[in-house]
Amino acid sequence: MRVFFKQSLVIFWFLWWAIAFLTDFVGGLELLGMTSTPWFDGHNYPFLVKTLEQFGSTTAINVTLFIGIILWALLSAVMFLLAAMTPYARKDVWLKRVDMAFVVSMGLWLAFFLADQTVMKFDLEENHMVQGGFQLLCYLTIHLLPDETAAI
Repeated sequence: MRVFFKQSLVIFWFLWWAIAFLTDFVGGLELLGMTSTPWFDGHNYPFLVKTLEQFGSTTAINVTLFIGIILWALLSAVMFLLAAMTPYARKDVWLKRVDMAFVVSMGLWLAFFLADQTVMKFDLEENHMVQGGFQLLCYLTIHLLPDETAAI
């Protein structure tokens, strides 16, 4: 049961990062006029632009940062998918892939924490801290929770 729980955490984070990627990707397509999908919230790019305008940010910088976020989310989703598709019977390989997925995606959270602090967006920082902290808790759970119940 605990192994299933650990595997479920990895699948959860694959789904979370896949949805995060799709939301921003489709939002970007909407901004380019290539699609219209009311069920996707494409407000991250306009929010990024508004936040960075106080620093005189250019369109090129804004687009580059947004594409970087989208690609990082995609990479995170792919890494979690690879980990989820790895059989737990090959635990050493499974753990390496899980570790890499968490390290890559936690890197994005750390970048967000620094960016939030830099632009003084503390409400956004709080949101990112909660999400990143939850991901870290899941990572620690995978490593600290024994696979089986110890005999008493």
